[in-house]
Amino acid sequence: MASKGKKSAVPLNALPLPDPYGEGFEYSEDPIEHTRKQWSMLEKRRITAGQIARHPLLMLWRTINGFCLAIFAFASLILPSILESIGAYIFLLIIPAIASFAPTLIAGESAWHAIQARISLREQGGVDGGKKHALSAQPGMDRIIESLRDQRRNNFMSTFLSLSSLGILMLASAIAPNSLAWNLALLLAMTLSIAQMFHALFTYDFIRQQGDSFPSLVFHSPTHHPTQLGSVLGDLLEAHLDPDLYLEWENWQLLFRKSLIPGHITKQALERLLYILHLHMEGDISTPMAHEELKTIILEKRFDELLLDDEARFNWRTIQRLIAHSRGWQPGAFLLLERLQHDLIAGSPPMLRAEWRMDVSLDEHCYEGAGNLFITLSNQTFESRHVRVEVLTPNGEPESRDHRFELAACPPPTSAVKLFDTEQEDALDWIPRYLERGVVLWIGVAWPQSFRGPADVQVILRDDDGIVLESQVIRTTVSRSSGSQLKSRMRQLDAARKRGEIPLPKVNFG
Repeated sequence: MASKGKKSAVPLNALPLPDPYGEGFEYSEDPIEHTRKQWSMLEKRRITAGQIARHPLLMLWRTINGFCLAIFAFASLILPSILESIGAYIFLLIIPAIASFAPTLIAGESAWHAIQARISLREQGGVDGGKKHALSAQPGMDRIIESLRDQRRNNFMSTFLSLSSLGILMLASAIAPNSLAWNLALLLAMTLSIAQMFHALFTYDFIRQQGDSFPSLVFHSPTHHPTQLGSVLGDLLEAHLDPDLYLEWENWQLLFRKSLIPGHITKQALERLLYILHLHMEGDISTPMAHEELKTIILEKRFDELLLDDEARFNWRTIQRLIAHSRGWQPGAFLLLERLQHDLIAGSPPMLRAEWRMDVSLDEHCYEGAGNLFITLSNQTFESRHVRVEVLTPNGEPESRDHRFELAACPPPTSAVKLFDTEQEDALDWIPRYLERGVVLWIGVAWPQSFRGPADVQVILRDDDGIVLESQVIRTTVSRSSGSQLKSRMRQLDAARKRGEIPLPKVNFG
């Protein structure tokens, strides 16, 4: 029997062990959640600062700030009394100088760190339900990163020129007037201010792209694309999405499939939706007409979630923005779409009577010796047939190219159709059908560096026996410089961005 004065023994493994790291190390934040919070904060800062930086008045001031400083330095050089009268108040020039570059600098730095955080999130599986994606290894991502580096360099150069010219002016105010050092300081300030003005003019288009809700879209170039497109709008839109946005678009397509009324082919329904939104964007059909057509393929309970959610990544307006963005890059593809629409509405003989329909589009000017050739083929018979398309590029690269495939049957309408008709099949029904059953080729053509001037490209359609069914020759002009193409495209991409910022249309299932 144990004595009353003794305590019962306690096992050593039951005693709490001391924390070897001390207090404060009991909880460690999830690194993925930390990166997600950091990315969210950087995105908000990027969009806010970018929207301020691209305000028309601030962009105008950024452009003329250097010119104003140059005029002030020149006036002080002629009339020293101007600089003497300002004296100690010259430091007030710091405020407008900072206003000219600070929002742009903040937006550029936030964009750079935000893309790094986004890449890290994708690689750790912190975005798409744990799925990991090597975003930095995707085609086109290197161009996006380099464009953001260029943006940072431009921002740092603008900041350096602005602060240097202002600092030298402040230094000149402390030097005896009309001395050698005083004259040199004003001349140097004038030179730097003029350099700042020209730099602001050259980087004007870069600033207009800041604060975009799709941060990498404008920096992405579709250098990799399929030669044979399943459709004009669907595949063309995907080819112009940056790698990160493409992953989000795939998730939206899953939602689109769930939103379809049973019985519709997903690919054809998506092409129909994009075509309706394209016509609505161009003003060819009204909002009620577009809504009436979309109701025939989308479930009522899913309509708002799919197209009318203002907080969603993709909705009515942002999809129209992506369509307009693709058109800014490849207007030739949309030219083929407009011709098909015209032929169906007009009921032209080549559409109603011919067994084959072949249409070709090539850039009117092939800048830097390269262009994009689009070919649409439709089999207007009642059975599938094999054909071969031969593309000849005299003096070009490659000089000859063959494509062989099977074309599904797509009999034409018996007469002209209307663009919009609630009682019978209209162009909104026929065009997606033609694009889904036909073949669309996207071929890059190029000429050697020594070649410039007019050039011809011939497209020949043959059957299995080599008999020529149709042949077309299209002409372009080859030039070695980019000309005004870059500025024109940037204006179109900026207009497409504004399209995505328009408020969503008001529709209801009444």
